[in-house]
Amino acid sequence: MEPAEYELEIHRIYVEARSHRNAFFEKLAIVDGGTVALVITAVLGPLHTALGNKHLLKVGLTLLVLGMLSLYLRNLLAAQFELLETKSTAMRDPNFTREPTARIGKWVAYAERAGLLFSTVGVLLLLVQIWMISI
Repeated sequence: MEPAEYELEIHRIYVEARSHRNAFFEKLAIVDGGTVALVITAVLGPLHTALGNKHLLKVGLTLLVLGMLSLYLRNLLAAQFELLETKSTAMRDPNFTREPTARIGKWVAYAERAGLLFSTVGVLLLLVQIWMISI
C-alpha cells in the first residue's frame, strides 16, 4: 500500500469514528430537548399543584436547555473540524498548518464537557424534584 493510500485509509477510519461520536451527541441533544418538553407538559398539567419547590425545577430545566445548546454548538464546531481535516488531507501541502484544527478541536472538547455536565446535573435535579413530589 502506498503512503498516500495508507493516509487516505487512516483518514476514512477517523471520519467514521468521529461520525459515530457526533451521532451520540446529536442524540443526547435531542433527548435533552425531549425531556424539557415532557417536563413542561407534565408541570403544566396535573402535577402543577403538587410542586412544592419550583426553583429546583426551573434550575433543572435551565441546565437541560444549556446542555442542549452546548451540544448543538459542539456539533457545529465538529462539522467545522471535519471540513478542516478533509481539507488538510486533500491538500497534502507540507506548509499547511494544523493550528486552526487543533484550536477547534479544543473547543469541541470544551462544548462536549459542558453539554454532558449540564445534561447530567439537569436530569439529576429533575429526578430529585420528582422524588420530592412522590414523598
